[in-house]
Amino acid sequence: MFGEKKTKGKEAKWMMTFADLITLLFCFFVYLSLFNKPQVDIRTGFVVSEKTISNLTGRLPEEIVSAFKSMKGEFFEKGVAFTEKLETLIGQKKTSLYKTQILIESMAKGKVEEASNVMLVEILLNESVEDELKIPLFFAGNARRGPTDPELCTSEGLIGSSEEIQEFDYLVPTEVVSIPTGEVATFFPLCIVNDDLFESPEEILVQIGKLRGDVERGNFVTWSIVIVDDEPRPSVTFEVQRRDLYKGIANVTAQINPISGVKTEIPLKFEGTAKEKKDFQFVDGATIEIFPYTEKGTLELEVLQDDVPMYATRTLVIEMEEDSVTNADLGKVYKQVNTIIGAQEMKDCSGINRFLRENEAFASFELNASKSRCILSLPSSFLFRSGGAQISPNVLTQLSNFLNEIRNRYELEGDAIRVDGHTDDLPLGKNGKFKNNWELSTMRATNVAALMMYNVGFNPERIAISGYADTRPKSPYLDKVGEPKRGKELREARKANRRVELIFTRPVKKERTRKFFPDPRAG
Repeated sequence: MFGEKKTKGKEAKWMMTFADLITLLFCFFVYLSLFNKPQVDIRTGFVVSEKTISNLTGRLPEEIVSAFKSMKGEFFEKGVAFTEKLETLIGQKKTSLYKTQILIESMAKGKVEEASNVMLVEILLNESVEDELKIPLFFAGNARRGPTDPELCTSEGLIGSSEEIQEFDYLVPTEVVSIPTGEVATFFPLCIVNDDLFESPEEILVQIGKLRGDVERGNFVTWSIVIVDDEPRPSVTFEVQRRDLYKGIANVTAQINPISGVKTEIPLKFEGTAKEKKDFQFVDGATIEIFPYTEKGTLELEVLQDDVPMYATRTLVIEMEEDSVTNADLGKVYKQVNTIIGAQEMKDCSGINRFLRENEAFASFELNASKSRCILSLPSSFLFRSGGAQISPNVLTQLSNFLNEIRNRYELEGDAIRVDGHTDDLPLGKNGKFKNNWELSTMRATNVAALMMYNVGFNPERIAISGYADTRPKSPYLDKVGEPKRGKELREARKANRRVELIFTRPVKKERTRKFFPDPRAG
């Protein structure tokens, strides 16, 4: 008798035999078996990384995290070896509590070299089953998967490789693998396509699907495998090494060899006498992009000729920034030397230029030209006394004769004329006639314009007057290293900046009105 039970007025007795105990224990284990099905996992390795430690900090007790930090960087091929090492650090009891979380966060990515041809992935059962087990598989990631074909993809790798297969990164023979009766493991191959294309590492995500029967998915059912490319980096070169530029849009083209499977970016830098936004500009930024599977990339370079000295040439050296080029190396032609020619289709200022060369009295006058303008710079030292705005009487006749000469030039006929006054950066004295350089520059321009209109006969309707004080210096006040000029250099800069400019601009062509309906009276 194993026990007894008393009731009111009666005594109830019950007995359990040994056979009953065995039956009860059997039922108990059967009951447990319903909740402990065999589990299926993908075989993977484990490594404690910085990411592992970061993800588990705050989720596990601090002493546990601190203890397994010493495993950082150590690779374990099997979970059993990882668990044994963990037990020595935190003890068997704590390992049983926390090992699953630690193992999940420590799963290492698989790696396979593209040239290896095949990788065998192992599927594991934690105990054998009585019937053959079918395991569905799913594949994802950014690696391009080819057709499922057991004849093309075997455990030995690819059997032949047609041109069509070269478009993919890997193949599989099946999407369902089997673990035979009584076995606890099986393999299936990932057949890697080894092409001749430089590519970035690609990822295959292998996942165990939904299982049927008395088995369930384990803790390690998704595994990330990286295909490591084995091709050398391609090289990029400029298509043209040297060329002359005149106007409008020119292309800057880089080509890649061999063709790449990833996007290549080539930032550019500039040297030479040409100035960005003044002599040239890039329409869409200064980085050439070569997209995957293409040979070339192009940028549009716009040549600006608005303020170019007559017959001047500027050098624009475009160079690839070696340290910033992505997914490629520099080839032999990584510099392009461009010469921007300023003598093409310029406004005709040749008559003024010839007159200045032939008359030494006006040797201090400077002439510049652009596509639309002749810019004639007259030094203030020739025109005015220091601090004054009245044209010096001793040059009045000489200046009038000069202005009359250019007024009759055919190439300036109908031009709009702007008279601009400029001063140096020295402030005016308190006892002077003008309050500041703005008044002085405007009055100097006004007096020159008045001479042109009333003494020489220029059309007032075509003349405009501006004063800029010292805001638009022709010669900078800083030297090449950014320091203020001093002594002789400063004096020469101030002298060059004191000037009156006559700007002759080609008139805008009048828009013609198009008649869409003909005049019925016209014959």
